[in-house]
Amino acid sequence: MTTNPTFSPDLILAITTARAAGAVIAARFAQGGTAERKSGGKGEVTQTDRDAEAVILEALGSASSYEILSEEAGGSLNSDAGLWVVDPLDGTTNFSRGIPLFAVAIALMRGPTVELGVIYHPLTGDCYAAERGAGAWRNNERLSVSQVVDPDLAVLYLTHGYPPADRQRYGTALSRFAPRSYPRSLGSTAVELSFVAAGMGDGWICSGDELWDFTAGMVLVEEAGGRVSDWRGDTWDGHSLYTVITNGAVHNYVIDTIADLQEK
Repeated sequence: MTTNPTFSPDLILAITTARAAGAVIAARFAQGGTAERKSGGKGEVTQTDRDAEAVILEALGSASSYEILSEEAGGSLNSDAGLWVVDPLDGTTNFSRGIPLFAVAIALMRGPTVELGVIYHPLTGDCYAAERGAGAWRNNERLSVSQVVDPDLAVLYLTHGYPPADRQRYGTALSRFAPRSYPRSLGSTAVELSFVAAGMGDGWICSGDELWDFTAGMVLVEEAGGRVSDWRGDTWDGHSLYTVITNGAVHNYVIDTIADLQEK
């Protein structure tokens, strides 16, 4: 359905900011970029990450009183009064290697609740946006999750954090899903979750990713009709990094497959 959604000032600010950062990223993509290893071995970073982040921090900081938590700059973890959670370039390795799968992700949290989220694809200009109670949208198109029920047909995106235990848990989960479903890993959590919200995938399983990677996509999928939990099927607590986000129809299958792997 195509219509004209009504967005709150906070969501409009997030969309405008994501587009501005995305313009920086899109302009740099053809040039490529050298990626550096982050300290502590937590992934890679390019100058484009830093420049896109600077655009976001300036825009949000000047137009909003909320605290900001961002991948490169760090920041507050206090979300009670409102916390912007930012990934200026999710999919840095893809970007630096010329793989056209990456996005800008901005979410707003209050306590354990993700109030809104924006995922902007710089190369296509597609803007995925959602606000609690107001639905999920791609540009002006209302989104709905897939209706896939059969686990044998399910496309499931899997990702992991950097500690060895997260990678091992990811590997075990992958080995369980691979014989039956269609596991995928695209190198950008934000891209994957926007695809789940739009029905281009049926679930996403996170083994130790970071809040800035998935919070924007979390509210997108929920507002598109999906479901969120931890690996045991319990309500997400606002900080767990072992997260399952699905179309709802395959959620129990996913939980039944991996519930025993989540740390007690």
